[in-house]
Amino acid sequence: MEDKNEHIRYYILFDNHTQGMMLHELLCDHDIPNRIAPAPRATDGKAACGMALLIHPDDIEAARTCIKENNAEYVSIVPLENQLHKKRDRYC
Repeated sequence: MEDKNEHIRYYILFDNHTQGMMLHELLCDHDIPNRIAPAPRATDGKAACGMALLIHPDDIEAARTCIKENNAEYVSIVPLENQLHKKRDRYC
């Protein structure tokens, strides 16, 4: 049986691009896997800059701890079904 949360990903949303890039670098420095992604439409406009960091569920607690310990700025962390589709928007 498929785990219901298997396709859940966490999107960290920001007020501006600078906050997103700073957190991306911070997470990378702490070896916490993350991916820069467009803010999903399903976040209902919670991200003003349109950028998000995509975090796998296995890594979200480490990301939250890193954010808290370093007082990193962000708007919210939103759990959503994975919004990335391998074949969408591919041109080559």
